[in-house]
Order: sequence, then C-alpha cells, then structure tokens
Amino acid sequence: MWILGVNRSHDAAVCLMKDNEVVLSLQEERLTHVKYDREVFNALDKVVEYTKEIDLCAYTHLYNTKCDFGPYFKYIKKIGIKVKRYVEAKDYHHSLHASCAFYNSGFDKAGILVIDGAGADHEWGKEHESIFYFNEDPNAASCLSQKIIGYSNQWVAGAPPFVEKLKSIGVGFVYSGITEYLGWDSLECGKTMGLSSYGEPNDRIKQMISDAGGNEDIFALADYNEHKNVMARVRPWDYISYSKNEQDKFQRDADLCYKLQKDFEEYVYQRILETHKLSGSNNIIFTGGCALNCVGNYRILKRLPKEINLYVEPMSSDCGTAMGAAYITYARECPKQYRKKKIKPLTNVYFGQSLEYDYKLKDDEFKVSEVVPESVADLISQGHIVAIAQGKSENGPRALGNRSILYDPRDPTGKDKVNTVKKREHWRPFAGTVLADHAHEWFDMNRLYESPYMMYAVDVLQPERIPCITHVDDTCRIQTLSEEQNPNYYKLIEAFYNITDVPILFNTSFNLAGDTIVETIDDALKTMRESEIQYLYLPERAELLFIPNSVERSEERLSKRDLKQLL
Repeated sequence: MWILGVNRSHDAAVCLMKDNEVVLSLQEERLTHVKYDREVFNALDKVVEYTKEIDLCAYTHLYNTKCDFGPYFKYIKKIGIKVKRYVEAKDYHHSLHASCAFYNSGFDKAGILVIDGAGADHEWGKEHESIFYFNEDPNAASCLSQKIIGYSNQWVAGAPPFVEKLKSIGVGFVYSGITEYLGWDSLECGKTMGLSSYGEPNDRIKQMISDAGGNEDIFALADYNEHKNVMARVRPWDYISYSKNEQDKFQRDADLCYKLQKDFEEYVYQRILETHKLSGSNNIIFTGGCALNCVGNYRILKRLPKEINLYVEPMSSDCGTAMGAAYITYARECPKQYRKKKIKPLTNVYFGQSLEYDYKLKDDEFKVSEVVPESVADLISQGHIVAIAQGKSENGPRALGNRSILYDPRDPTGKDKVNTVKKREHWRPFAGTVLADHAHEWFDMNRLYESPYMMYAVDVLQPERIPCITHVDDTCRIQTLSEEQNPNYYKLIEAFYNITDVPILFNTSFNLAGDTIVETIDDALKTMRESEIQYLYLPERAELLFIPNSVERSEERLSKRDLKQLL
C-alpha cells in the first residue's frame, strides 16, 4: 500500500509511505535552493524513483480556500504516476501538524498544542492556535480549543463551541512580525530567538503578548497577495523609532527580542498547562512553527509539573503537514488489513534522498584520499573545518550528521571563524552533537533522557571547555547521539573523544547563509567551491576530499568584487 502526502505552501514537501513506514519525506527547497519554496514539482519527481502507483494521495495547502490543485493532478499524471484515489485535506492544517506529531511521538494518547503563524481557513475564520486530543482511534481525534485570527473586538460567528468567541492576534504572528521588523524574512524567527540572549530587561519596552494574544497597541494585521489577515506588522512606537549608532541599535534590537522571548515563553507555558487540563492526559505534544523555539522549549520544560511528559515535534514546520496528511490518511482510509500495522514512531529523521557519488571533479581541483574516522577526528582537533555528507538527508530544519559542517567545540574563536565561513551574523550560536552516554556530564538535561533532534537549547555544565558551542547565555542546542542512530557519525565523535577527552563535536548545517542545506554531492562540492571549507568527509566511501586552494579562490573572488565596486 503506497500513501503520498503533499503540502503545497511554504516549506512545501512530499511524504511517501509504504504501508505503515515512511520511505521518503523531502522538502522542495532542498532541490531548488529557494528557501521555504512553496511549490513541490521537483520533490514529486523523486516519488517516481520509488513507485509509479499510489493507492492514496492526500494533499493540503495553507491557503485552502484559494488553492487550485489542478496543475498538480495533471503533473502527477504527466510524470507517470497513477493515483487510485485522491484525498482532500486542505482545511486540516493544524490537525495535520497534530497528526504528524502524535504518530511520531509513540504516545497511545496525548493532548496536542499547535501554535503557528496561521493555519487553515474555516467558515468561522483562520486558525492560529488549536488544542487537540488524540488516541489510537484516528476517528476519535477531537479539537478541544481553537483561536481565530482577528482583533479582540471582533466576534467569531457560526463556529463550533470549542472555538473562542473573540478573535486575537496570535503569538506566531507577533514573533514573525518582530522578526520582519528586524529586517529578516518573517519565517527566520530562529534569528530573533538567538539575538534574544544578548538582551536585557528594559522598562521602555511594552508587553507584547498577554493571555489574550498579541498587544494590539503594538501590532496590526496585514494582508498578503489577496489573503486577508495573514501577517502582523509592528505599529510605530517610541522605542523602535531611532538608535544612536550601530552598537546602540544592536542592544536595542536585542532588548526587544529579549522581551518578546520572555512573553512568548510565559504564554506557551500557560497554554501547555491548559492543554494538560483540557485533555486530561499527562502526555503533552507541542508542534506547529512555534515549537521550533528550542530556547523556550527547554525553559518551559524545566517549569512544567513532573507528571507531564512533553514531546516536541522535530518536523514542526509546515513540511510536517505532508507527513501528517500521509499518516492520517493511512490511519483512516486504508483497508483494515493494512491498518492493523501501527505507524512506526520516530527513531530518526533521515528521510530524504540517499547521497549518490556520481560526481565529476576538474583536474587537480580536489585531492581524494582514503581515511578512517581517527584521521578525520585528528584533523578537526587541529582546527580544521570538515563537512560531512552521507546517507539520506535529514527531514526538517536541523542538520544531524548527514549534511553537516563540523568543528572543534574547544576553540574559543571558533564561533567567529565558522560564522565568517558561512557568511552569517557574528552573534549567531551553534549547536553541538554529544555522545548520548556522556550528555549528562556536559549538559543539564533536566528530565530529558535524550535530545536526538536538537529541539532543546540546554544549560552547559562545562562552558569553559566547549566555548565554541556555548552561547552568551551559557546554553547550547544539542543533539544526543547513539551508535544505533548514526553509526558513522558516532564513530567520528568517539574518535574525537579519544583524542581530546571531549565527546562532542560542533555541528552546523552544511550550507552558506541564504542557501538551503545541501542535498546532493554536487550541492556539497558547489558549497565548498564558493567558500573556505576545504575538507569533505564521505564516511560511506571512507574518503576525504581536500580542496587546497579554496581559501585563495575565496580571496580572489572577494578582490574582484571589491575592485568592481570601486570601479
């Protein structure tokens, strides 16, 4: 039985299941290198490599009332895929987030909190927050609470009883509104989160989020491309009107982010408690775009009552709605003989394309040598940046050792070094991968047994030993790793541990600023050619590629650019 889920909106993606197991889950942006790409034609092309016959195809779109899937029906047919039955899931955006997270969690029942910028359009309005109860019966899933986008003086008409009667500006809109005000894409909220750690309490900054949602004295709703009330804009107010100089601007922006983050965390904490109350379950799931706030996730976790078991979904962005569509279609629509097999809980997120090695090198461009993990670990310990590419790519926004850039976490200047190489802002933090058996020695895991998907930025216990991955607030977003989860990556970190007595590697996504994470070997080589990354480790082939003149070529490009600007 083949089931295909398709999301056609930002973070467009496909998810292909064979019976009860995911065999492919791939974002369009990995193929087009257009961040948050909204179409999905290239990802559909990859489905053909697995099957040309789909039993059930579920499709969804964020702007469900205006979406036309006709071109996709034609394209799917054109590339040779026969679909026996289409299932429309256009108006289920939040329930698809919930479905993805519930089946990945492994819980038999759970209360699920979904918070994002905006979800599906219903007859009564556009959702921005929902609370669900799920159990093993897919037809028993129910919505317990829902909030609708609008102003607080607007009543929700003709809605089911679980919908709040007054509209509100959601916290997802508030966060993305500040992010856009600071000059970034509204979906780049991770930058706002990272900058918040440099901020301080400032009495001049008004409260941005309360129990009722976004402060309407600060935020106003805006339209986009004929879609109504689908983003928030910051209203002019005294604090953000001017700054004295660059340093003053940085601190003012950081203080703004600090206040936003504090308001956000308190709001989400209270909503998780409400989810616990409404659902009556100790198993609580947090998903939707706001669940990617790893700083808040950890701080909230530490405050929660001990009886609450919190699961935060790693595919919380809209790429997860394709997976949610596939899951719920399998659980509800498949014949009974197939549904007897439960959907397998998440054990890893390596669902993308397998790395293929059909690359071509120019004469003397790269030097290729056979290596063992110990020699690569030694190279990293000597202060060299090494990229790693292997196996299937990661689904979702995190690089977890299959498409990563690695470095020595002990280097106190390493953060500046790698940020410069990646062409990122100097203040942005980096993550670390730690051998699971040693995680509690280096990080305050609180009640976490593991953190395999980098969904928590935890307190660092020995910041002086790993300054390169310790943020200004003494936290680090971590991936815990067992040998079973990723054998090649594990062996490399183990070798580094034997050399340095530090069971951790600095880990950041294999890409440059503005680009998406590399997907193919050609993407990897292109990134190296355009940067100062000189080493690429291919553990499946036990090979190390060395590009000796990458620094010189980078400097040459810089010189040409400077010269052009002067002319």
